[in-house]
Amino acid sequence: MNKQKDIHIRIPKELSTKLKVKCAYESMSMQDYMIRLVTDDIENRPSKKRSVLVVDDEKIVRDSLKDWLQEGYNVATAETGEEAIEVIKNRDFDVLILDVRLTGKSGLQVLNEIREIKPQIKVIIMTAYPSVELAVEAMKAGATDYIVKPFSPEQLKGLI
Repeated sequence: MNKQKDIHIRIPKELSTKLKVKCAYESMSMQDYMIRLVTDDIENRPSKKRSVLVVDDEKIVRDSLKDWLQEGYNVATAETGEEAIEVIKNRDFDVLILDVRLTGKSGLQVLNEIREIKPQIKVIIMTAYPSVELAVEAMKAGATDYIVKPFSPEQLKGLI
C-alpha cells in the first residue's frame, strides 16, 4: 500500500504562473511536477557521511577500527589524548570513539576537555579493563556509550 501525505506550499504568484506554463508544456499536473522535482533532488543529493574520530594508543586498534568503519563513515584517528583534542579543535566530528587508557592524558580527562570544547559530539568510551565504577564515571562525564574490548564491528556500529 502506497501511503501518501498531503503537503501545502505557498509560492509567489509570478512563480505560480511560470509553473502552470511549464506543467502545461510538459502535460502534467502541478502536483506531479513538484513530486518529480523533489524526488529528483532527494535521489541525486549526495548523502553526507558521518564523521568519526578514533582515539587509541595502540596502532593495531586504530587501524582495525578505521578499516571497519571507513566504508560508512569518514574516519580520522589520533594516538594520544592531546592529539585528539587538537584535531577536535580544528574539525567537527559526529562521534568520538575514545579509549580510556591512553599515553599522556587519560580518556576520561580527554572526555572532560572535549565536553568543554564541543559538547555536541557523541562519545563512545572503550576499554579492555571494564568496571562498574569506570562506566559510571564515564557516563557522568558525558559519555554516550561504553563498550568493552574486544567487540565486533556490528556492536560498535550499533552504538554509532
